[in-house]
Amino acid sequence: MKQPKFWSHPNTKRGRLLAPIGRLYEKSVERRFKKTKPYVPQIPVICVGNICVGGVGKTPLCLALADFFLREGVRVYFLNHGYKSRLQNVLVDLNLHTADDISDEALLLAAKAPTIVDKNRARGVMKAEKLGAELVIMDDGFQNPSVKKTLSFIVFDGVRGIGNGLCLPAGPLRETLQQGLKRASAAVILGPDKTGLCDRIHHYAPDFPVLHAELKMAHPMVGFRGIAFAGIGMPNKFFDMLTKNGIILDQTYPFPDHYSYKRSDIEKMLARSDTVMTTEKDAVKVPADLRARLTVIKPEFVFDNPDDWVAVLKKVSK
Repeated sequence: MKQPKFWSHPNTKRGRLLAPIGRLYEKSVERRFKKTKPYVPQIPVICVGNICVGGVGKTPLCLALADFFLREGVRVYFLNHGYKSRLQNVLVDLNLHTADDISDEALLLAAKAPTIVDKNRARGVMKAEKLGAELVIMDDGFQNPSVKKTLSFIVFDGVRGIGNGLCLPAGPLRETLQQGLKRASAAVILGPDKTGLCDRIHHYAPDFPVLHAELKMAHPMVGFRGIAFAGIGMPNKFFDMLTKNGIILDQTYPFPDHYSYKRSDIEKMLARSDTVMTTEKDAVKVPADLRARLTVIKPEFVFDNPDDWVAVLKKVSK
């Protein structure tokens, strides 16, 4: 589903009309945290979430977090809620489970570290503890009060920021920026800050850590040519990244987020070009024989100031 255009513009008629419902939504999040007694894990739990609906780059940040702690010798487990998955309360088996079973994101995470799929976050964390996890990284779940988190990152798209600043359905927010900052450890702005979000955050919380990052290709492919497709939150961000790295795109094919590909979708694109590029998240949903014919792009999550990033992560060991 595409976001309504008025979500991006302040003081629109629709936004004003729906604002009272948005305030009720905001209050419901507050009540949820006040009424819920969270499970307190025996190990650190890092949550990567957002306050805006839609894809903002949470899963790539989860993978970057895992890389950091795996290098430190920490036994990392992921916890994913499994968007539209058939199975729950399972440890992902890459030889057994499909994207329909446990979601595309869970498959991608499981290729990096053991991954548990469970909408019941507390049960998922307890399962990870029993299996010997030393650290759990939660992909999403910032508005879920059932688990006490050690650190929480809230991720923003630099181009969209927080839109009109209103809560659903008046705007794109699951809760207000002020409300989210009270529970977060740091904000991550992915891509150029086009809306002045960093200044807005520091207006409410002057000393709050704001990290700036980009998704970059490890090896630019200047002169590489072909077509590209993506079924992620913002496909155009993927296409823009390719062109910024010197790739010539003859055609692009945006699909809805979490789209389930049919063989015919992929075969049609392969018939149009010998070089068909896509994301890791999309590739896991493509039949293996066709996947082998795709060029899968694996960007890196790169922070503008890595020292700031490390300083936040060191809090886990304190």
